[in-house]
Amino acid sequence: MTKTTDVAIVGAGASGLRIANLLDQAGISVVILEARDRVGGRLLTVEPGIDLGATWFWQNEHEVLEVISEFGLISFPQHTAGDMMYQVPGSIQKLDGNPLDQQAWRISGGMQSLTTSLANSLPIDSLKLSTKVTELRFKNGVSVITDSGDFTARHVVVALPPATAIAIITFHPDLPQELKSFAARTPVWMGAITKVVAIYDSPFWRAKGLAGSAMSHVGPLREIHDVSNEAATFGALFGFSRESVTREVIREQLVAIFGAEAANPSSLIIEDWSKSELTSPPNVSELNDYQLFGAKVLRDSHFDGRLYFSSTETSTNSPGHIQGAFSAARRTANQIINLAN
Repeated sequence: MTKTTDVAIVGAGASGLRIANLLDQAGISVVILEARDRVGGRLLTVEPGIDLGATWFWQNEHEVLEVISEFGLISFPQHTAGDMMYQVPGSIQKLDGNPLDQQAWRISGGMQSLTTSLANSLPIDSLKLSTKVTELRFKNGVSVITDSGDFTARHVVVALPPATAIAIITFHPDLPQELKSFAARTPVWMGAITKVVAIYDSPFWRAKGLAGSAMSHVGPLREIHDVSNEAATFGALFGFSRESVTREVIREQLVAIFGAEAANPSSLIIEDWSKSELTSPPNVSELNDYQLFGAKVLRDSHFDGRLYFSSTETSTNSPGHIQGAFSAARRTANQIINLAN
């Protein structure tokens, strides 16, 4: 049986859940359709509180601060004390101080707490997990076709990276050519990135006067940070790579930079975001024109106010950050609320 709602939201990441939260507060009914079996999208926290997706926010990001305040989440500053390491071919140097990690903040328990809190604030049965949207039809409203049943709505919000959305969803009629072109070419933030986290019993590098931060022109990790928990009951180093990695080469690099104690982490986690079709289209590594972020055609509504795109890539305010996702959500929710008034 087809279910009816005011607004159908495709994707239960940061932007989709914030839109749902804002619309629900305005008395507008929503259903959130998420293909994964979890909320969060590119916010992914695993035990023991390690972020495999977005990791930080900043104190000037007011949309993020508002959600933190609304749900009473606890934040703490990124660890910065100590010296930074710098790796170039044939040489590893210790630099005075740590310019890499200044002013970033984290959330106790991980950044996925943001989306879990938003999801828990919504009406029962408004969130549908393991429900993949395959088709959107625009005629007399919106028909939303999923692998777990169909929905009808007055509006639909595609809260996915635009390039990912057009790769996995069929639109009837087809999207306007300008919109389709911009969406297809817009990069996916973190879409071509592999994130690696090495977990240790303690942050041993701190005893050496090191911050746990490093920049490398050797790789495979080009940038490394200390993501131990606030109380330092465990140590953790994470790094970004734009290439395939193996556990062996990761250990070799960490030992080269931080010493022999880095050789045997208790756990080594590798999250390659390019391999998730729900995050990244097949050609994600070819999408590099970041000037397309926040393009007007991605911020506008389409099909007479029935279709909206909302993700960090569509924001003009901190695109690529959680702030960008929440800012896009605010913009989209306000557009829909204004139509309802």
